[in-house]
Amino acid sequence: MEIDFLKMQGCADDAVVMDAARMPLGAQARLPELARRILHRRLGVGGNALLVLSAAEGTTLPARAFDPEGDEVELSCNAARCVARYANDSGLVSRSDFLLKGLAETARVQIIDSAHVRVDLGIPFSGEKATQILESNRESFTRSLLVDGRSVSYTPISLGRPYAMLFVPDFHFPLRKTARAIAAQPDFPDGTGIGFVQVVSREHLRLRVWEADGEGAGDECICAAAALVASIVSGFSDREGFVRVQGGNLFLQWEESDSHLWVTGPAGYVFTGTYDFPDQVKE
Repeated sequence: MEIDFLKMQGCADDAVVMDAARMPLGAQARLPELARRILHRRLGVGGNALLVLSAAEGTTLPARAFDPEGDEVELSCNAARCVARYANDSGLVSRSDFLLKGLAETARVQIIDSAHVRVDLGIPFSGEKATQILESNRESFTRSLLVDGRSVSYTPISLGRPYAMLFVPDFHFPLRKTARAIAAQPDFPDGTGIGFVQVVSREHLRLRVWEADGEGAGDECICAAAALVASIVSGFSDREGFVRVQGGNLFLQWEESDSHLWVTGPAGYVFTGTYDFPDQVKE
């Protein structure tokens, strides 16, 4: 069976986007298998996620995401921007401000212009205290641990998952080796992503992300938001600014009125095509 698809990317995080209304029913019933095949870098189209959109329900647009292993996952921030732009351009939604419903979470998105989308990431929490973080000069959020005989300071931030933000003067150091040494410490929370942050100015940060799966894995948008919060509570940044990740620039805002974090970033089209999905597959 032939399936129309669209390849999109947000900050170099690529995804295959499909409209459920234009998919054969047989393909809709085999989405995990479809994801494994079409996302394969050498045997398929290639991508980090398969995104399938359904018809809007009022002001809410349902969307499903599958990873290259075929598991259904939550929409990443980059994926959310791609879905939102396609939905707006194709007429699936009639508003520029709407809700995007993922696997278990619903996020508010706003179309800024023809190539940029704004996403609400929610409220940041302290990874250690599990309490809401508020900008305050009276409290230090910095924690420390001993790595290879020296003290390393980090700021724990949680935005759906925990991150540890470390401030560095530059990136001229063995990032992977350093991250692995930190993650291996018994006092370091298991499963925590690590962000190395360089403060260029009060409005400009640079970020490198390391996850258990390696450098660049995980959701860089979420880590960028954690980097901004950590920089603000440490007195290095203002409440909005740009964060440079490996795939491009993100604009972050931490609203003072309700403490919500917003990220604005690109969502771009790469190419369109038709994928030949076998009617029956012998594994």
